[in-house]
Amino acid sequence: MIAVRVADAGEKAAILASNSRTFFTEDHYNGYSAVLVVLNRIDLEELRGLIVDAWLARAPKRLADRYVAEHS
Repeated sequence: MIAVRVADAGEKAAILASNSRTFFTEDHYNGYSAVLVVLNRIDLEELRGLIVDAWLARAPKRLADRYVAEHS
């Protein structure tokens, strides 16, 4: 299991609703923009996307913009 930050409560709700076998939350994460992921139930590319999105949301703008430009 891994906890992954998401953009906001709306994205959290959408991810949780998309697949309850893979994504879940616990009381400890109430009020936080994060979901828990069952690693053996997620495709590697989907996990990579979640991690990259979490990083992009928190990275310095210049670094995030450079990453996006290089990976588009």
